[in-house]
Amino acid sequence: MRLVPVKQAMNLLKKMCSTKNKYQEIKLLTAKKDRAITVKNDGSELTLIEDGYLHFTQKYPLTDPECRHYVNAAFKKEFPRSQRAYLVTVPNIVNKY
Repeated sequence: MRLVPVKQAMNLLKKMCSTKNKYQEIKLLTAKKDRAITVKNDGSELTLIEDGYLHFTQKYPLTDPECRHYVNAAFKKEFPRSQRAYLVTVPNIVNKY
């Protein structure tokens, strides 16, 4: 878990909405760790989990052009005045077999 600026976290979230990314899962937490957003990309579908102000799970197809908008809106809702966020990543492991 590392502390990153909010702009860097936003860029990582935008990259999660594409099929070519290097992370399978990204979790962002506030400084007090009472709010979190988890974004999972399985290659065809994006799962957005909000845990903080709102508690819900939503799935979006990666072909949806509004995917980035949904992720951006959730980020702004959970991190309204934050300057930094804690980042936890799970790398995308590709089978070579």
